Amino acid sequence: MVDSIMIIGSAGSVGHDMMYQIASMGLPIKVIGADVNEVKGRFEIEESLHIAHSFDYYPDLSFQKIDLFDVEGTSEILSQLQPKVICNLASLGSWWVTRLLPDDEYKKIGPIGPWLPNHLTLAIKLMKAIKKSGLDIKVVNGAFPDATNVVLDKIGMPPVCGGGNMDLGIFRFKRILARDLKVPYSSVKIYGVGHHGSFYTKRMDAPFWVKILVNGEDLTENYPNTKLRDMYAEAGYAASAQYAGALVDQMRTAASFLKNVLAIYYNTNQEMECVPGPNGLPGAYPCRLGENGSEVFVPDLEVDEAIRINQAGGQFDGIERIKEDGTVVFRDENVDYMREVVGYDCKELKPKDSEERATELNILLKKLYEKYKVET
Repeated sequence: MVDSIMIIGSAGSVGHDMMYQIASMGLPIKVIGADVNEVKGRFEIEESLHIAHSFDYYPDLSFQKIDLFDVEGTSEILSQLQPKVICNLASLGSWWVTRLLPDDEYKKIGPIGPWLPNHLTLAIKLMKAIKKSGLDIKVVNGAFPDATNVVLDKIGMPPVCGGGNMDLGIFRFKRILARDLKVPYSSVKIYGVGHHGSFYTKRMDAPFWVKILVNGEDLTENYPNTKLRDMYAEAGYAASAQYAGALVDQMRTAASFLKNVLAIYYNTNQEMECVPGPNGLPGAYPCRLGENGSEVFVPDLEVDEAIRINQAGGQFDGIERIKEDGTVVFRDENVDYMREVVGYDCKELKPKDSEERATELNILLKKLYEKYKVET
């Protein structure tokens, strides 16, 4: 039996892009798209096959309906299909849901930390289903891995890693520096440490660490963080855009997750420059990825120091700290803003309360949409 990859949330925007990327690669591969939305899920598989066949590629792509709220049923499906790797993209509220609000409100409640229940709830249920199945399935978690993976690790169910987030920032830096130095993009390698809070919430105007190699020469000292921050802004990456709907550019995010999934699936032990949430750590780190999991390595920096940098970055997402039992403590400022704008009061989130809190958040968000006449 050929090992398979399961992409949960394959009918969503990132999953859609991942399926289309896979269809265009011509790889020997078996992929199961999985989603609670069966109609759209089957449609996306048909579209992916159409793309693949247009290039004369014939990957093994199929669809499986899955409802992560049904832990028992999910466990039975996993026991039957036995995927080698799962990429979990399921969420009860995407990262962009607050971006649909007016700027003044978005700036107050945009930090993603207090919205963690939307990302954590289904991830917990998936990991419980895997545990119940007794299978050794490697998971790349796409639901806010910088924090979700930390909580999952604390409660004994860690994914291998995540994707996106600071990894996207590192690849932007690679293009910026290649253009600045007038060298081929392939000449630039950047190892990166950074949290979603530094990358997205603060647009690199917050703690992060990089090691820059150009044709093997260490040029890190030529590009201090403040200079990189300014170059990032000059390149247009620090702009705060507003979207009128869910149509956002997810292709690069999908590619970030997919390269991590493929490294595990094909057991390449590939050296990745920046991987979020490996082994339950906050933020992102350089890693080697293979079927045995993730191996964190940070050139010229102690891992403990890298963790501290990422914890500092997490503050900008509203996360004060994560306790040893997985309880997430949020910063007072962010708690106050959520209470003021959303009507949501949560200083500490216990993993067992995640589902109830997610339901509350989405009821309150719907009221905000109605107040500001947001169309979704």
